[in-house]
Amino acid sequence: MQINGVRTHIMIGGIEILRCPRLAIMSRRGAPMWTFEITLPDPMGKIGRAVRLGDAVNMAIGYRDKEPVLWAGTAKAMRPGNKDQLIVSGVGRDDEQLNTVTVCQSWENETPEAIVRYAAGLTGLPIARIDSPGVIFPRFVSSTVPVWQLSRQASESCQRGFNIDMARWKMWLGSDGIHWGDHDQPGTIPTIATGAGLITHLPADNPAALSKVETFLLPNLMHSRVFGLIDNKRGINDKFRALKVLHLIENTSARTLISYGVEYGY
Repeated sequence: MQINGVRTHIMIGGIEILRCPRLAIMSRRGAPMWTFEITLPDPMGKIGRAVRLGDAVNMAIGYRDKEPVLWAGTAKAMRPGNKDQLIVSGVGRDDEQLNTVTVCQSWENETPEAIVRYAAGLTGLPIARIDSPGVIFPRFVSSTVPVWQLSRQASESCQRGFNIDMARWKMWLGSDGIHWGDHDQPGTIPTIATGAGLITHLPADNPAALSKVETFLLPNLMHSRVFGLIDNKRGINDKFRALKVLHLIENTSARTLISYGVEYGY
């Protein structure tokens, strides 16, 4: 699929997708996995018969003059769309390890970061950065829970047992490995500015809501990355952490929608 210089190449199992009316990729800080949804034309039911749940899904998206960004996922569900369409949805392939690998273990007089690092190591994925809240748990028990849930349990124990504000602490899998802490995903900082990529900016209308930014497709952006925002109309020139990122490619447009604001834990 090609829209004004945007190229999208999709493989589902052994099937090459040449036309895709809609592709959505969403990542959210605090969620263990990024998700995707692909709308496919399938008037004869050929794709529906060929695709199997569990198939590898490789999506290369980007601009003609730049190296495409690869998003690798796994098909998890299929459903009919509008007339003659099939919708395939799924999750990030490697991220799924955070949700499928479980931990059954107990610790005494151990630090949260050591516990989280042990659990993260069970996935077989690289570990990028595990931060320290600066406390020791007298006792901590993980009763066969997924790795990401263990990290959440550790955060809640720090919050309740030691009165540490853990609202901004999250676990995620970045391009460099597993992270846990109140920090950002490393990477270049894109700037979205009035007259230079800023399509719409909707500031939050209450303290519990998130502000939203719409810009042209930024295919390598994910949650927890920092982006610059210059909105001359509202007098804003600052940097923010992306809490939710939606890449939406349709027949006539390719957009990235970013949400930012106050983090309230899980």
